[in-house]
Amino acid sequence: FPTRRSSDLEITSFATNTLDTAMIFTSSGKMYKLPVDKIPEGTNATRGVNIGSMFTFEPKEQIQAVINLKHTTDAEYVVFFTKQGLIKKTKLEEYTNLRKNCGAQAIKIKEGDSLANVTFLKDEDVLVITKNGMGIRFVTKDIAPIGRVTSGRKAIKLGTDDEVLVGLPINRKNELKYLLTGSRNGLVCKIEIENF
Repeated sequence: FPTRRSSDLEITSFATNTLDTAMIFTSSGKMYKLPVDKIPEGTNATRGVNIGSMFTFEPKEQIQAVINLKHTTDAEYVVFFTKQGLIKKTKLEEYTNLRKNCGAQAIKIKEGDSLANVTFLKDEDVLVITKNGMGIRFVTKDIAPIGRVTSGRKAIKLGTDDEVLVGLPINRKNELKYLLTGSRNGLVCKIEIENF
């Protein structure tokens, strides 16, 4: 893996190719598009290039999610999950038609909230998992897509001191059978997805 400073925190890894596009989402609710072929190639010993040198970020704007848009995708929507339990589904074309090197508003983030993660999907079920071990599964086709500069609707009711960790698409056609969870203390657990 690339060499990094002790203050760096890895937020994601994914397989990609030079025809794909990395979509970068920030704490201000903006999205930046970065064609993968514009990223300098490195080795497992190089640190990499600072994304801030490729875009002009606002003061204190931080990257919260990076996802890979495959050039062969059949996804129709970009779906956002926030730490305070909101979900937002927007048509993918509202993001792909934007200029590549310009940050554009992707989601309206409410005061005290932030992104948990972002994913692409068609109309699969999603599974929302929280820090305190709660989970809910529901069908996204019942959620109407809304515009880019909106905040979304409630996906899960959270208890005290809880927050959403991740929202995962569950494709009925694939062979995924289990959810594997892991804690900071090193505990792992395998749960059948059908239990949700």
